[in-house]
Amino acid sequence: MMDKKRIAQLLEVLGKGLFEKEHVLSLSLLAAVAGESIFLLGPPGTAKSMIARRLKSAFRNGRSFEYLMSRFSTPDEIFGPVSVSALKDEDRYMRMTEGYLPTADVVFLDEIWKAGPSIQNALLTVLNEKVYLNGKEEMRLPLKLVVAASNELPAEGENLDALWDRFLVRCVVGGIADKELFNLMISSTVQSEVEVPDVIRLSADELRVWAEGIDAVEIPVFVFSFVHIFRRLLTTYNVSAEEKGESLFYVSDRRWKKMVHLWRTSAFLNGCSVVHLADLLLLQVCVWDTPAQEIVLERLLTDALVAACEEHVGVPLLSDRLAALKEGGMGVSEMHVAFKVVKAFFYQIQSMYPGRTVLIYTNEYEALSPDQPIPFVLVTDRRKTGAQILRKYEKSRHPDVFPKDLLQVVRTMTGLQVNGRKYELLREAGEDGENAVPQTEVSSRMTFSSAMAERIVAELGEVSARLEQWQREEAEYVQTHLFLQDRQRDILKNALRRVRSDITSLEIESQELSHAAGRKLS
Repeated sequence: MMDKKRIAQLLEVLGKGLFEKEHVLSLSLLAAVAGESIFLLGPPGTAKSMIARRLKSAFRNGRSFEYLMSRFSTPDEIFGPVSVSALKDEDRYMRMTEGYLPTADVVFLDEIWKAGPSIQNALLTVLNEKVYLNGKEEMRLPLKLVVAASNELPAEGENLDALWDRFLVRCVVGGIADKELFNLMISSTVQSEVEVPDVIRLSADELRVWAEGIDAVEIPVFVFSFVHIFRRLLTTYNVSAEEKGESLFYVSDRRWKKMVHLWRTSAFLNGCSVVHLADLLLLQVCVWDTPAQEIVLERLLTDALVAACEEHVGVPLLSDRLAALKEGGMGVSEMHVAFKVVKAFFYQIQSMYPGRTVLIYTNEYEALSPDQPIPFVLVTDRRKTGAQILRKYEKSRHPDVFPKDLLQVVRTMTGLQVNGRKYELLREAGEDGENAVPQTEVSSRMTFSSAMAERIVAELGEVSARLEQWQREEAEYVQTHLFLQDRQRDILKNALRRVRSDITSLEIESQELSHAAGRKLS
């Protein structure tokens, strides 16, 4: 298990005199261990280069390389001059790389976007594969981290998208805001270099062993749910933003893969063998393209956390059951045909697809119009019923469905009509479809409704208990997380608070429904 205290101690030593830059420093170390690079956006004189110099001291025998880019920078200045003797005596084109980027552990490249195309192209493989092609020789680099900086974002139309995408972690760096910390900074005598005890420095051998440990960190199911929910929310937001002419989010598949690896690295360095909700908050420093997206990103991140948490503890299923019970089960006395309720909340559609069970929620059937078609979609429920379910179409719930694939559904006396074709619903045994529901049937259904409402109350109690346990675990983990700020911790707290509120609302609603069913029976 990772010694979290050692990482905390290392960050403390490296952070001496770096006022209000501790978070950026910690993210830089995280990126280094994860094998990623970091981009710092901010004006000159805000300690961006000092952060890179400090990171060199985190590694045993660490070497650094710094360079200020300009339009006139040449590859010789970054990767080393061409060896004249090799070219003259051996007819080989190669660079003398000693003391330049290919031999450094930590690299700082200032004004990164001013680099010319030849430098940019070489940097792509350096950043992604940690490889440099020196003539015909492929050099495996000792590189741990590239810190790039600029006071501007990459300009559009200059083919910088690929290079921009290589920087997984992105931070905005500003001047010191706190007055007392500013006074300490201007009066401080701490040098840019700090003395780091060798016992807490990181070695190349350790990093190789850690890489195996990081790959072994477990990814729980809720992480995958969170990713898919967040991607769906991004797609929905981008459609709206494009219509308004606002900036869009773009997250490549490669970037998602790297983010998951970053979450694993975060969990590992925090001494855990499984990714936590708190680790997912690091998404906030990985997907923005402009600082103006911060507020939107925070909202989308919160919504995705809420939805993923609720899905994990089973809130949507219980919410659907409650809606079906409220709108379908409690209104059964108004029916003129006794359709059979199957699997607690559904009617079964007969002969729609031979050999397959097709269901529709009772409440969604009751809401159908006899003459106004309503769009539905057919979804497969592998987890609960094992059947196909005809669900009312909602764009937010089914963003990938094309309009041509929608099914137009209306209600009929004996069932429903789908795209002009009629299908009957499975009826109770002996029912001829013309008689009203017998009073004994109504009473039976009301008893069933009361019992189901009580069952939902009980299940919500279990969900509430699971959430409470999860909250305790996450609260302890997030409080001492090495790579988060207080504002990010608040995002998680607010998300879990919303989940708790939603569960409480469902508990109240189900209790009221249970009492109402009991009154009708009496």
